Amino acid sequence: MPDKQRMQTTVDDYIAHMSAGDKEAWLDLFADGATVEDPVGTPPHVGREAIAAFWDLVRSLSDSLTVDRTGPIRCAGAEAAFPMQAHTDLGGTSMVVDIIDVFTFDDDHKIVGMRAFWDQSDMRVE
Repeated sequence: MPDKQRMQTTVDDYIAHMSAGDKEAWLDLFADGATVEDPVGTPPHVGREAIAAFWDLVRSLSDSLTVDRTGPIRCAGAEAAFPMQAHTDLGGTSMVVDIIDVFTFDDDHKIVGMRAFWDQSDMRVE
């Protein structure tokens, strides 16, 4: 069973690496064969290559991207859920979207599943 403190550290590392634009460090948080469903309801990205392509797509959609955790990390079993905001610059317009992320971890504290709950209609001018 994953340790709560280590899961929380991975969440904070995920946010730090995403905001810093550190693709390799961010990818290293995921287990082999991990899935990313962002947003929930879209086809999942499966495995390192697909998750790396997802990173590239997300980063190509805006001039800048940072994320902030906006509340506590809640851990139960092998999962962690937390609220965050993504801040982007789309053609000179600053946008923000509130997101709830849910991670599932393996025993090595790697992310085996990531699901992001948000919708395009949730985006707003900052």
